[in-house]
Amino acid sequence: MKKLEYSYRKFAEADEPELINLVKKAFPSFLKGNFWVWKYKLNPNFDPSLVVVAEKDGQVVGCNHWLARDFKLSADLKVKASLGGDIIVSPEHRGHKVGKALLSFFRTSKAFKEKGIILTYMFADPALSRRFHQPAVGYVSAPDSTTTYTKFLNSRRLTEKFQVVNDAIQSRSDLQQKINGLNMRILFRLRGAPVFSINLADKRVEFAEGDLESPDTVIEGDFTLFSSAIEGKVGLSGLVNCLLTRKLKITKGKLKIFSLFKVFKVFKIAWSLNVKS
Repeated sequence: MKKLEYSYRKFAEADEPELINLVKKAFPSFLKGNFWVWKYKLNPNFDPSLVVVAEKDGQVVGCNHWLARDFKLSADLKVKASLGGDIIVSPEHRGHKVGKALLSFFRTSKAFKEKGIILTYMFADPALSRRFHQPAVGYVSAPDSTTTYTKFLNSRRLTEKFQVVNDAIQSRSDLQQKINGLNMRILFRLRGAPVFSINLADKRVEFAEGDLESPDTVIEGDFTLFSSAIEGKVGLSGLVNCLLTRKLKITKGKLKIFSLFKVFKVFKIAWSLNVKS
């Protein structure tokens, strides 16, 4: 396979349209595509000299952002630091170590030193950190991730998962028939995720964060197991085992257990359609 040649440099004002378009493709539904302007350009700590872009044949195909911060190490010690932001690479250019080069750019240049930055840090998905950040540049995960950040991350994952499931159901009349009549409002209280609910009605699945008044069923337990159940990684027997061992438990609406099995079966089919596509 022919090796592709990339170049890396600091962001220039003329890059803004391409950069906005690149970020918009990565986060199409967030703030109606205005994610970059909101998070970076309008950020009071935004410094264009702390943005690096990757180029191929004169086109911006990747970017990495850093934001300057004052980091308080103790009551009397405050240092200049940089918070790592989004690393984005166009899908057709992934697999060529562009992300690693973007992440390494400022660490191997004098940009941080010139600004007096002595510490860099970021908030990343633990799995992504182990797979990418640590082997790429040696980042070390903090001993504990904050509960707030973990819940925020899992909330975003749930929103994305249920959007995928609902889109699949809307595209398949057979799946609509399977949930037709399963009118249920299910409240979830899971470790590692915010309280949320799903509403099955009118051949749709609607996800909502927050408590729910008078739910038909309440499920408590482990977020990871529930997430795996949506994706079909936990089959019917596995789901039964989770309930028997109380890793997942129904604290209200136990008589609706067979309806719940039907619901999770539809989720599994809907998710598999997304994987295949």
